[in-house]
Amino acid sequence: MEVLETNKDNNPASDPGVAGQETSKRRMTRKALLTAARDLVFIKGHDRISVQEITGRAKVGTGTYYNYFETKQDVFVAIAEDMQRQIAESLQESRDAINDPATKVAVTLKYYFTQALDNQDWREFIACVGLNDICLQQAPEQLRADIERGVKAGRFRIDDIHFTQHLIEGMITHVTRGMLKGDIGRNSIERCVRSILQMLGLPDLVTKALTQTPLPPIAAPRHRPAAAKPAQAVQSNVAELPQQFVNVKDFSR
Repeated sequence: MEVLETNKDNNPASDPGVAGQETSKRRMTRKALLTAARDLVFIKGHDRISVQEITGRAKVGTGTYYNYFETKQDVFVAIAEDMQRQIAESLQESRDAINDPATKVAVTLKYYFTQALDNQDWREFIACVGLNDICLQQAPEQLRADIERGVKAGRFRIDDIHFTQHLIEGMITHVTRGMLKGDIGRNSIERCVRSILQMLGLPDLVTKALTQTPLPPIAAPRHRPAAAKPAQAVQSNVAELPQQFVNVKDFSR
């Protein structure tokens, strides 16, 4: 019995070029939906927009939305994740230029604390869409890699990397939320960074020096559409940022 072979050349799905175009198109469509939904939140607020408005602004069919997201809240979660990614990318060049593991950790901690407090686009967006449980901080896998690099270089002295990572993440979350609520002052940034560096086994004099080192100028990404006014004001009850952190630029204002 003769076995007929499928002619792969006539199958568009088997063409890498066609598959790549489809992937690129999906990526562009998803980005358009995220941008449209994000802009509408800043312009109108979370509860006052519909899926139809999102797809209309993105210039895609309403049915297309459900190829990417099941509910309206899903797109808001995706936007928050995308904003986190962009904030992380803004820091990456500065991180890449730092060779010392301890300095890299200190700079990264300061950056995320100040972004969590000062990035108005981020704060207003998560407040508008009810994602206040999300804490803006370094990705867990990156934090673990930083700790492992410091241990390997002999800079950090800890017994359990996994346990130490969880302690640091919990401390960051607790301190960030406390400052956002106004329960603790802004000087908690310096105190927390120093405590974490001490937890990693650094001497007091070293932790003090690293904590007081100013951040390099870092341009945070802008997410608000140019003509949009805040859909919901987010008030801050914390004190002014110490002078050594003023170099962190937030173009969202």
